[in-house]
Amino acid sequence: MNEPDHYRVLGVSPQAPKAEIQAAYRRRLRETHPDKGGDEAEFHLVQGAWETLSHPGRRREYDLLRFGRRAARRYGKAAAKPAHRKVRGWNVAPTPPPAAQGFPAEGALVAVPWHARLRLARPVYRPSSWIAGAASAILAAVWVFCGLGYLGQALASDSWLFLALAIPVTLAIAMIVFVQTSRAFRRRPETSPNAPTGRLVLAFLVAAAVVWLAGLSTPWGWALGVYVLTGAALAWTVKRLRYTLALRRSVGGALRQFNAFGPAGTRPKADRATGKLLREVLSNLPAARLFVALPAEPDTRVPHAIVCGDRIALLCAPVGRDNADVDSVNLPEAVRALDEALPDATVQGWVLWPTLPETARAGETAAVHDVAVSQAAADIGLWLAAGGAVYDLPVLQALRMRLATVPPQPSGDRAPVVRA
Repeated sequence: MNEPDHYRVLGVSPQAPKAEIQAAYRRRLRETHPDKGGDEAEFHLVQGAWETLSHPGRRREYDLLRFGRRAARRYGKAAAKPAHRKVRGWNVAPTPPPAAQGFPAEGALVAVPWHARLRLARPVYRPSSWIAGAASAILAAVWVFCGLGYLGQALASDSWLFLALAIPVTLAIAMIVFVQTSRAFRRRPETSPNAPTGRLVLAFLVAAAVVWLAGLSTPWGWALGVYVLTGAALAWTVKRLRYTLALRRSVGGALRQFNAFGPAGTRPKADRATGKLLREVLSNLPAARLFVALPAEPDTRVPHAIVCGDRIALLCAPVGRDNADVDSVNLPEAVRALDEALPDATVQGWVLWPTLPETARAGETAAVHDVAVSQAAADIGLWLAAGGAVYDLPVLQALRMRLATVPPQPSGDRAPVVRA
């Protein structure tokens, strides 16, 4: 976090109440005011510290980002969740559809818009909690059925040795599975759980050895082998289900209400041509979502990024509005950085020129394109539409977490919203 330590700037402790912070702010304001011989840079730091610490929401977000778990203990466990990090969301209202025009039945040539070539389906979530729950339930049912079947055949056997070995083996496997599953319920699903490859390979070898030793025609050998194999995978399916449900809770609600996201305190802003482009894409791709001021690297941000499925389109002007904005020069580095940070997504960049230059920009790569802003909607929209009408929740969650690391913007920012 590259934001200055606001508490040290004001000379108070992180546990100080608002009244003490206000008194320290007034004292430091008198000490650093340029009219009284103070340093102008330090005066601005004092102003920024007061804007953050005087607002309860911004102070909580600042504490969570700077102090992490220590601040989470103060504000409660719910405050540490990504949904509580104040990722600002908006609704960018779509442009109303044009009025129907009557064309003669014969002899008329009508230009078909790019979105008329799409087969728009109802957006669905990915991964699906229903699929994850069904997989976990089916695996648990098979595991219980095979365990009971193995015990039933052991009880029906005339061999006391077989019975004496079957009960401890079944109980030991059940205890191991219960311990692993209980751990899956206790741990918070922050990241996507990886498949237990080593455990599954070991369980497969044990199951194959049991089936081979018991004989291919012996039912209890197959029951015990499947019992071991499903037990090794059961805890992972439970982790996968919890991770899917957590994604639905943290991202699903925001997707139903908003189609644009940005750091705390900001508003979506763009020139008229870019605003028209954003509205056209968001209106015709139901699963498309807009991210504003998206951090690409520690010192750069992408002005506009549109996500649809597992595809991310980074949009920028030839020259950025300020030094932190990605432009035509450093867009390839931004595409490369986000592509490495999100390996499950496909990232490409577009430089939106008012008038397309006659020669290609030097250093242009296959993932970076030069396009005239007035003609860009078709190229960007068709490329995004190939990602499907789905919400890739892990990708959206990762992008929202990147926005949560951006320091809050001053409340006095009254930048214009996206215009059509």
